[in-house]
Amino acid sequence: MVYDHETICLAIGILLGMLYYHKTGWACGGIITPGVIAIYISDPDKVLVSMAAGLVTWIVLKFLVHFTGIYGRQRLAAAMLIALALRYPLVSVWGETSLWLGWVVPGLMGADIQRQGVAITLSAVVAVSVVTAMSVQLLQLVLL
Repeated sequence: MVYDHETICLAIGILLGMLYYHKTGWACGGIITPGVIAIYISDPDKVLVSMAAGLVTWIVLKFLVHFTGIYGRQRLAAAMLIALALRYPLVSVWGETSLWLGWVVPGLMGADIQRQGVAITLSAVVAVSVVTAMSVQLLQLVLL
């Protein structure tokens, strides 16, 4: 069996995120966020920058939702555009990172934070991402 670390991280992250949502009703900052963070968990600076970008995305999105009344898919699209706009200044300061970690994760996190709150979302992201990374490591020990 061929072991693809990134695919396994994404798959386990999605499964654990679904389980977490089913048990708590809280989203993990996007369907793929725990898996992507698990992939980069060995580079905490990039993960923290991505999470900080998610917080900035949330702040901008909060004002945009308040003043325009956007919701649903448009709100998510706005969050993704905000995160994409933030990606370039962050790249110039902290260097290039994955498109997923540098744009998609902050956009999804910002949208979930705007919908369910900072503490709930960040605690869900951290908890499920760490469990995902640990599960992948355990699977790696068993399979290899």
